[in-house]
Amino acid sequence: MPPTFLLFIGLMLYIAIMAISLALCIPMLLIKSKKILAKKIIFTVAISFPCLIVVGIAIAIIFLLPALLYFWIANNNYIPRTPGIILAIVGLLTFVTIIAVCSLYLWYFVSNILYKRLDQKPVSEFLNKDKIYIYLKPFLNKFKIINS
Repeated sequence: MPPTFLLFIGLMLYIAIMAISLALCIPMLLIKSKKILAKKIIFTVAISFPCLIVVGIAIAIIFLLPALLYFWIANNNYIPRTPGIILAIVGLLTFVTIIAVCSLYLWYFVSNILYKRLDQKPVSEFLNKDKIYIYLKPFLNKFKIINS
């Protein structure tokens, strides 16, 4: 089984869920009172898998050096076999947990921004209440990712 097999299965599942949501929401787009709800559903489903991929790549880049260091230490027998297996399992579970939590938060964050845009409300209404954004704002300013 190639290492990209799970991504392929995830992509197939994403395409199936996207097709189902489109089949359910396209008729709703024709009803004036349900148009915004249909757009919200479509956008929410559409950004789910890309959020997972973006966060997965970013966290993989961060974890790459520690993983390579661990791989080198384990292969040169600096760590006994049993503690090495335990450390590898703990590291893998940590990696997967961080990706899951961060991708769900990114999905929530982007969804709320899209919802505010669809409802024609100011995005700052959401951003000023979001605790993680408030915490990260100085760093985002420092690295010139946002201007405020």
